[in-house]
Amino acid sequence: MRLNAIFLAMCFTVGGLSNALAAQTATELAKAFCQTRVEDNAAGTRNLLTPSLRDAVAEAENRNDAIAKANPDDKPPFGDGIPYQTYPDLAPVCEPGTVTDTDGRTLVEVSYKFPQTPEAGWTDRIAVLSTPEGWLIDDVLYEAPADQTEALTLRMVLESAFDD
Repeated sequence: MRLNAIFLAMCFTVGGLSNALAAQTATELAKAFCQTRVEDNAAGTRNLLTPSLRDAVAEAENRNDAIAKANPDDKPPFGDGIPYQTYPDLAPVCEPGTVTDTDGRTLVEVSYKFPQTPEAGWTDRIAVLSTPEGWLIDDVLYEAPADQTEALTLRMVLESAFDD
């Protein structure tokens, strides 16, 4: 276990996991994702994504940059960065949870915790795919507020952020 942590730390030190170092299990991927979230390492997070989600993120970043340049006094849609989690607060603790397979889709719970304020935490789910390179994240399902019936996902947010 300690060797896995050292290996992951070395991978993140050199710029994040590449597809060649992709996780071999859904839980291992969730652990790597948690590591990038606790460290606020967007580049490391991006390396854990499927090519299609990575492309969607890149397109959103490009559109966001164009808006920021055209309107320097206004905050663009992703002025706080790509929302890889429900809330922008950086939790000091992130832990993978239950892995479920529903309708051919593998989901892994990811719990964000604040030890000093336990009620402030939340749980998202990552949709993961097994690929020839290993497990990769294909979407993030945000925790749904009690007054909503449908949870938002990262893909939905990326697609709707620039609607007129």
